[in-house]
Amino acid sequence: MTRSISLPMYDFPEVHSSTKAILDALSEAFTKLGDASQSAFPESSIHADLMRMWKDDSTLFSQSCGLPFVEELHDYVDIVATLKWSGISDERGWYQTVIVAREELRVASLGDVGGLQPVITNTQSLSGWCSLGIALSDVGADASYVLPYVESEGHAKSLQFLQDKRADFASIDPGTFQLLQRHRPSLTRGLRVIGNGPLVPATPLHVSKVRTAEFGTLQNAVLEVFSRPELAGARDVIGIDGAVAMSASDYSLIPALVARANAVLPRR
Repeated sequence: MTRSISLPMYDFPEVHSSTKAILDALSEAFTKLGDASQSAFPESSIHADLMRMWKDDSTLFSQSCGLPFVEELHDYVDIVATLKWSGISDERGWYQTVIVAREELRVASLGDVGGLQPVITNTQSLSGWCSLGIALSDVGADASYVLPYVESEGHAKSLQFLQDKRADFASIDPGTFQLLQRHRPSLTRGLRVIGNGPLVPATPLHVSKVRTAEFGTLQNAVLEVFSRPELAGARDVIGIDGAVAMSASDYSLIPALVARANAVLPRR
């Protein structure tokens, strides 16, 4: 059976050809190791649809968010790596979300957002919900500090909410924010960075537990592909330096963060 591999978290149309070049190289490498695969490009970015894809045995390799990995996906996949974002990630591949507000509101920090409207991606997002809750907790906020959040189902959509004045502030994945600053500046114009989320491991790359090749062999293949000189142009377009090895233990801090975030921005 030929199985699918995908990088759905940052595959905006503006960088699609670069994503495809990396996926095609990964597909060739996996197939040589005995796990026949082909590049795939999920049509839906809705969390529930992606979750079904990540859990399906027809998916060999993909990319998700750390929070759903901890809460649901750990029984289906093994983490091999994360992307290292240029100018954003530290040497371990950890990063902080960017918290932005509409410039016209003249808020300088999260200490000024009391009574304002947050937009989150969804409550299964480490960067779009949990990190915002932690940042609010750090300034002493409680569940009544801000208006009830609205959900957008995507970081670009959250930024559009801000542009449309349907919300006032949001926590955005920093890789996504950098990509949109480059390729869709209309979404980031007129916004002010007012804070950052906690330092966390970036979005995980993972392989299915149903596989032919040994885990270490697949992990080495992923790291080698992401370091290839001939893919330097593709990496630059996306804004990454390569990939960094990761494991499930790197994401073990997430349940405690979720508990703190839930006290300020309760899941519903």
